[in-house]
This record gives sequence, C-alpha cells and structure tokens, in this order.
Amino acid sequence: MAALHDDAERSRLAHAFRFAKGLKYHHVGLTSDIYFSHPLRVAALAILISGARDAGTGVLAVLHNVLEVSDVSVDILSETFGSDISNQIETLTVDRDVQWDKTYKEGYYGGLVAGPLSVRVVKIVDKLDNLFVLGLNPDASVREKYLAEIEDFVLPMTEASLPSLTAYMRNLVQDCHSTGFIERPAATNLKEET
Repeated sequence: MAALHDDAERSRLAHAFRFAKGLKYHHVGLTSDIYFSHPLRVAALAILISGARDAGTGVLAVLHNVLEVSDVSVDILSETFGSDISNQIETLTVDRDVQWDKTYKEGYYGGLVAGPLSVRVVKIVDKLDNLFVLGLNPDASVREKYLAEIEDFVLPMTEASLPSLTAYMRNLVQDCHSTGFIERPAATNLKEET
C-alpha cells in the first residue's frame, strides 16, 4: 500500500484538502458537505489504487471537479496549486453542454489518454465512485448513456492504465445494468421516544 512518507507531500495534500473542504459546491440536491465526500473518496481511492508515492494524484483527485461545481477559476487553481495541477483539472473538466455528444467524448477521452497517468487514474476512480450511486438516478436514459460511456471509454482506459481494476469495474457496470433505478426510502423520524 502506498503512503506519503514525506512531510512536504503530506502537507501538500492537506493543503488541497483544506482548500477543497472550504469551498461552496453547487451540485443539485447535495449540500457542500455531502458533495465533498465524493472528491474525498476519489482522492483516497486514487492514492490507494495507483500506489502514488507523492501527493500529486491525491491533490488532483480532491480538486478534480472544482471547475464544474464551484466558483473557483483556473487562475486561482494555478496560483494556489501550480499550472500542472490546474492544467490537469482543465483536462478532467467535462463540458456539460455537449457531454453526451460522441465526437466530444472521443476528443475528451483522447485528451485523458494523452495526458499523465494521474489524470486517467482520477477519471477511472471518479467513474468507479459514481457507479455506486448511479442507481439513485431515476432517468433510465441518463443511466444507460453513463454506462455506455464507461463501457466505450473508461473500461479500455482502465485496462491500459489500471489493469488490476478492470474485472471489478466490468462486474460493477453489469450490476448497474441489472439493478436499474433504486427508489429511495421515505425519510423516517429517528427521534427517540422519551
């Protein structure tokens, strides 16, 4: 298992964590605190799965969606974390206006494949994490497009970049296909009776 043994690397990752934790995220249906659990899981898994020995993958992972779901700019990212990280975050950022366009997706994933391994690792782990909640999306069309994207682009990238994760990802995609929509139970009052 990888560990960040260097104090400077641990400090660098902690700085990114504090920065990301302090942001106000704009994600439909989720508070900033609830949303933040996603990049935090992606960072932890990306470091663990990739065997990263420096903080770069973790920093990238904890910040991977900030351009999409916060008011942070590329300039702020560059000033705070350097141009390497800000460029990689730009590469990871999806243009939601054309996110389902096949030509756009081919170019987007081509950019990921041409980039550093850390970008691919973060995207793969991002998709992995999202698969666990995909069944909560009631829109069957969106679920199917999402799974098709993973089958067409993410699984081949996983096979090339993180081959030990490929079988698990394939099985998870199949589970998502067979599970479909999972209706959320109505909220219950857990207040203790006195």
